Order: sequence, then C-alpha cells, then structure tokens
Amino acid sequence: MTDVHRDALMRAALEMAGRGIPVFPLWPGTKIAAWHRPGRCPETGACAEGHAMPEDLATLDPDRIRWRWADRPWNVGVFPGPAGRIVVDCDQPKTGTGPDGWDQLQALAADRGGPLPDTWTVTTPSSGRHLWFLVPPGCRLRGTVKHIASHVDTRCWGTYALAPGSVFEGGAYELLDDTSEAEFPGWLIQANVEHATTAISGGGEKPVKAPDAFAAAAVRGETDRVRREPKGQRNKVLSTAAYALGQLVGAHVLDEHLARTELQAAVAAWGTPESRVKDHGVIETSLRAGMRNPRRITGKAA
Repeated sequence: MTDVHRDALMRAALEMAGRGIPVFPLWPGTKIAAWHRPGRCPETGACAEGHAMPEDLATLDPDRIRWRWADRPWNVGVFPGPAGRIVVDCDQPKTGTGPDGWDQLQALAADRGGPLPDTWTVTTPSSGRHLWFLVPPGCRLRGTVKHIASHVDTRCWGTYALAPGSVFEGGAYELLDDTSEAEFPGWLIQANVEHATTAISGGGEKPVKAPDAFAAAAVRGETDRVRREPKGQRNKVLSTAAYALGQLVGAHVLDEHLARTELQAAVAAWGTPESRVKDHGVIETSLRAGMRNPRRITGKAA
C-alpha cells in the first residue's frame, strides 16, 4: 500500500476517535489485531507498565494515533462495547441465495413492531452492512453470532469491529449513511439477549449447556498450543485447534467471532506477515468444518 493509503487510514482512525470510539491497529489488509505474545513482550512503549493487549492499545489520543499510523497502513479496529456502542452486522448468505441479514432484520422489525431506525451505517467488502447504534445508559450487551437471525451478528462487549476506511484485497469498509447514531431500539435489545436455541448434535443427542469457564479454558488451551508451535507444524496445529473450537461453536457454547479472533491473535503472535493470508484461510476452513460437526457436551466443567 502507498503513503496515500496509510494517510487515509490514519484519517479514518482519527475520525473514529473523534466520535469518542477508541481505536487500535490491525495488520494491514487483515482483521488481525497487531500485538505480540507475553513471551516476546519488549516491556517498552505501550508495554512499559505490563504486557499490553489490543484493548489496552485502543486510544482516543490523536497524537498517539498519528504516531502509530505513521508507521504503516494499519487497518482500524474498535471495541464498540466500552465506547457505548453496538454494531449490528448484516451479512450476505454464503450460498448466494435466500434473504440476507438486512432483509432478515427488516422482517424481524416488522414482526416485533419495530421500527428499525435510520442510523450511522457502513458497507462491508462482502456487500453486507454494519449498523451502528448507541447503547442505552446502564445497558451492557455482549456480542452475538447468528443469535438474532442466521445472517445477523452483533459486535459489542467481548468483540471488536472494523472502522470505515479499513481495506482488504477484495474491497473496503465504506460509509453508506452519515446519519447520527440512533439509540439501540428496545425490541432489538430483547432479541439480542434472548437465549439462543440449544444445538442438537445429531442422533437424538441432547447437549448440555456448558459454563463459560469450560469454553474459556478450551480457547486458552488451543490458542496457547498455536502460539507455542515452532515452524514446520504450525498449519497442522492451527487446523486442529480451529476445528476443536469450531466444534464448541457448533454446540453453542462458544462465540464464533471470539473463537476466530483469538485464533487470529495466536497466529499474529508468530510474527510472520507473509503467512497471514494462508493462515486466515486455514482458520476459516477448519473452524467451519468443526461447526458442522458440533461437539457433544455431556457434562459440566469442574
């Protein structure tokens, strides 16, 4: 990418910070947070007082943003939840047929009495759209995947989103509607917090909803394996880790976006920019394969 791209992404980061939304860098052309594992922490700069995570790197400081984005054309990541926002992510169907997320959201609004207010909206490279809303004071919502509808996710606490201006080989996130952010409507809050239907893994099996600690331990274990793996077997270890976490996603005990983000962060810790595109493909393929074969959760973690 050229200096023009770098400067455009710097402006995008400054614009988001100007809206009161802290930003952090993602590797150029990707959705992967730019960070390092604790074992490689330089203990300087942002890590001078302890190892910094992407959440710690998120900032509103324009001088810090200019300094960071002067380095290279980082894509722009944001954490909606801490900024009092929620992003409704309307995707396209993978098969190319049937209603997309936007149509599903409109139908849900009609079913629940709506309305779906106009709000600040961004288009995605895959022809989807992100609807940005203000979360009512005192309301803390977690991000969800396929919870509201099969092609509708949300980004809030526990997840991050991409800012308009972020670019990929196949396109960019672009501002579609500069309308002021509307307050997240009550009927959508209700849809976001309702319990999803428990997945059935086949053969009449009845999975048990596992506690969060079980899923968290699985994520830590699998991603630690990926981070520690030396060159030579990395793709194989990444594939098995993504498949294992995909099985938990398919069993509805782990958030898909969280699994993908943590795997991408583990890959980023390798510090091998030339392999990121390939590694992203390994994650997607293996994660999806695991989701198609959900793990049967027969008991609770201790």
